[in-house]
Amino acid sequence: MGVKRNKKGNIVTGRGSELTELQNTFLERIKGEGIENGGKIAKDLGYTNYYRDRRTEGTAFYREVMKFVESEAKSIEAAKGTNLSKLISIRDAALANGEMKVAMEAIKIINDMQGYKAPTKVEQTKLDITATIDLTKQPDEEQGYIDI
Repeated sequence: MGVKRNKKGNIVTGRGSELTELQNTFLERIKGEGIENGGKIAKDLGYTNYYRDRRTEGTAFYREVMKFVESEAKSIEAAKGTNLSKLISIRDAALANGEMKVAMEAIKIINDMQGYKAPTKVEQTKLDITATIDLTKQPDEEQGYIDI
């Protein structure tokens, strides 16, 4: 039986259309241990085709891994929002209590998180001037200086 794909490129019948038992076990483990441990988990499970399978677009395994990665990215964004709210309340409380050092540190972190970190630019200027003075020429007495 051959592989059949739908208009989106997803495999609907044939090899890769369904998760294997090994792939289900792998997915359960990355949900608990994190996607960054995928290589170690695959090795522990003897999942020798992990690197190929995670790159084969349209398979059931690829779609499930991508769903997991997207949900992790969304939770990171939510955590950033929560952290930003906490930093704003820290800044406000510090300002109210006159703790300027704490307030400034919170403001610095808030600005960094929002991409307002001012770049530091260092320019080094080097100026080389070469001049030749003709000392054999008589000075122009009207001007009072030697023409270079």
